[in-house]
Amino acid sequence: MLLSGGIDSAVLLWWVRRHRWDYSTLSFHFPGRRKGEIRATGRLRQLSGCRGRQNLDVTLPFVAPPQSSRANYIPQRNLMYYGIAASMAEQIGADRILGGHIRHDGQVFQDATKSYFKRLERLIQMGQHSRSVRLLFPLMNFSKQAVIRLGWKLRLPFEATWSCSRDGRRHCWDCGSCRERQEGFARAGLKDPLHAD
Repeated sequence: MLLSGGIDSAVLLWWVRRHRWDYSTLSFHFPGRRKGEIRATGRLRQLSGCRGRQNLDVTLPFVAPPQSSRANYIPQRNLMYYGIAASMAEQIGADRILGGHIRHDGQVFQDATKSYFKRLERLIQMGQHSRSVRLLFPLMNFSKQAVIRLGWKLRLPFEATWSCSRDGRRHCWDCGSCRERQEGFARAGLKDPLHAD
């Protein structure tokens, strides 16, 4: 499963743990990736009990830093991510690749829609040598508040996640990603342990 350090992928990680699946986490490093996300990924791996060989990290030095003015857009991000994930899945014998995409993602990015992922899954399966890997997105129909409610039910340590688009030591609570987080908690009727009033 792909792990970014944000709420959505963290909820997915706790969901996978609840189902007692044998899993590995995959995280990508590239120029401009926020240090808060990297710290959160490590913390979530530690808290979930996913250690050592279960954790895969791939560095993509050729990727341009995300454009914050365009919702942190990276050209062909999901084509890269899931292509690499498919290659690694075949190497370790995994039959599923999971992503934490939610409904809002497909409204912002064309490469995060159900139709895009269906086509991508077919391409991946065409290139497989011995088995057909499936792409799964258990949270795809969830709103942000629904994801937060599920994370709460699963006892996710939200304080270990990172949402801010800026690269500070703490959340700025002013960028679009921070506002989306605040709005999600407010609509879920829950208190974000990271946000002090």
